[in-house]
Amino acid sequence: MGAGQSTEHSGATPEELSYILAERFATKCFTPLELTHFKDNFFSRASEQGGLKYWNEKTLSDFLGIPDGSFADTHENPVDAGPVLFRMVSYLGAFPFQNTLAPSVLTFDAMVKVVVLLTERYGKALRRGRKDRVKLLFGSLADVGKKDIGQDDQKAEGDNDQAAIEEGEDAPDIQIHVPGFSIDQPANDDYDEDEDDDLALAALESLDAIEVFKHDHRVDQTVYETRISIDTFRRLLMLLLVIAPLRPLESVKTYTSDFGPERVDAIQKEADSIIAAFSPEETDGGISYRAFARAVSSSLPYLFDPLTPLFEHLLFSKNLNLSQRRQRGASPEEEPTEKPEGIHPPAPVMLPGSFESVILTPTLLSHLSFFLPSVSASLNLFRSGVRLHPVFSTAAHGSSLTSFSHHVLTWQSASLLILQGALEGSSEEIITIGAYLSQSWKSSSSSSSSSSNQSTSPLPYLFQLSPTHQVLQGNSSPSVAQKTNLPTAWFSTHSGIAIGCQIPPTSRTHQTPPSPHGAGSLLIDVNLESAELHVAPVGQDGVFLPPGTASINDKPTKARLDLYNLEIWGVVPDPEMASSSDPNSNAVEAQRAKWEFEAREAERRRNINLKAGAGDSAKESARWLLETAGIIGDEGQRYGHS
Repeated sequence: MGAGQSTEHSGATPEELSYILAERFATKCFTPLELTHFKDNFFSRASEQGGLKYWNEKTLSDFLGIPDGSFADTHENPVDAGPVLFRMVSYLGAFPFQNTLAPSVLTFDAMVKVVVLLTERYGKALRRGRKDRVKLLFGSLADVGKKDIGQDDQKAEGDNDQAAIEEGEDAPDIQIHVPGFSIDQPANDDYDEDEDDDLALAALESLDAIEVFKHDHRVDQTVYETRISIDTFRRLLMLLLVIAPLRPLESVKTYTSDFGPERVDAIQKEADSIIAAFSPEETDGGISYRAFARAVSSSLPYLFDPLTPLFEHLLFSKNLNLSQRRQRGASPEEEPTEKPEGIHPPAPVMLPGSFESVILTPTLLSHLSFFLPSVSASLNLFRSGVRLHPVFSTAAHGSSLTSFSHHVLTWQSASLLILQGALEGSSEEIITIGAYLSQSWKSSSSSSSSSSNQSTSPLPYLFQLSPTHQVLQGNSSPSVAQKTNLPTAWFSTHSGIAIGCQIPPTSRTHQTPPSPHGAGSLLIDVNLESAELHVAPVGQDGVFLPPGTASINDKPTKARLDLYNLEIWGVVPDPEMASSSDPNSNAVEAQRAKWEFEAREAERRRNINLKAGAGDSAKESARWLLETAGIIGDEGQRYGHS
């Protein structure tokens, strides 16, 4: 920025600067066609008062297809998130002057900023804008513990003005904003200069307004003293769980039109499991900023992804669907102003195969999409088009490790292990645990470790989904990866399955079971009847790192479960996004080829004389042949690592 430009807007008011930023967002972050659709959507539905066109809460909820307060406390539409979304966008519409202008009336300019922020398009206009909306999103949701700093009368006056606009009454001196949330009133007793909001700072830099409005780009001390109420956060979480699979321009009603009691109960329980991850000791008074930022950044990186396709609906107007007009040869006058939205079932994530899941429900898949990376490690489960191929299930294939070996060792791709059980001696609460393994399982006879792919593949994850959400990310330290006695996943017919454990040296005289090591480990017994999850708040020398939400004051935990169901799902990338050289892309065909090979070898094995009367040399020759073919391994043991 040149010296001559530094004072270009030095005399402008926050309202004027906010308008300039919205104009810049509109021209740089949307295509001309998107902007045309956006304008049609907004102005064709806007209310008007005193020459000011705006959206109210009902207009926003109706357009997005989000249930509002009128559906509260019913099983038909229990996702009462309309008021929460309206509060969020009213705060975001004032960006980057939330201290001065929030909550904003939802004018066209405010809605432009809302869509840019929630769809993460700001990178085209803000050079320093980082894809980190945590502070901004927290401020838009915080509603507990606000400070009263002599603003009660001013806030009441602003609320009266807003109510007058909503009711169509005359209001004195209607502005494009009302007084700010008290969350934004200055109280910087121990403000940390490193806690600047990068997005707001970038916006103010782009307006040459840094020196004029220094205060507005900071996260106030007040943000650390306010909280998000549990009720507010639960309502938003339930909406996010419902619309997590939403694709661009897909009807929201596909996911919000059918709520039975069982589905409602599942959504509520999943939301409560996620809330439990936000520092349970603090939830009595709401969720603090530090707990919110820590949990979202470390274990729920894709939590707010569903808002992107939701608000992208504003960029497409059914009134301007020119492609359909051309196909039908209709004139604009002949086009109906509203086209009925068809409700189509979403594309299935789970591919057909040898079994149907008894664990992975649509709500559980939504929960997984909030943190589980795709094969590309840059998109979540739904946005990447990943599909899950059924590999192994105790419900379908039994609890034999021989069957486990046959199905799992032949799967040459990333996989998802997930199990459900109850604490030993108690069947009251179901616990759901899983592991994402980014590399394929290997047998003991494999000589390669696929180390060349480990640097480009996503790290593994060990996680718990219920009753408390908890994620342990894989350790990227080279020293850990080089330790052959610390495989990510290992199993033996003598000791069972081990995830993130230390494997003892092989001994011909006695069998030593694997031992938990580092911050997290999962052990499953040889009969697939029980499991042990070990989690420690410290430990940097294991396969998994401590949970991002852990505190050094936390104590190590050990949960022993009676295992009800265990499933392995293969991760198959979207064919349109996968590289032809990606070994994950043809894993299904590779598994079938291995099964055919094993079938041929099994047939040949029947012809080998292993009867008791055969000589020792014949037995040794036969064993050598079977080991060479990979049919059996050393000491009858197979193990895997990823």
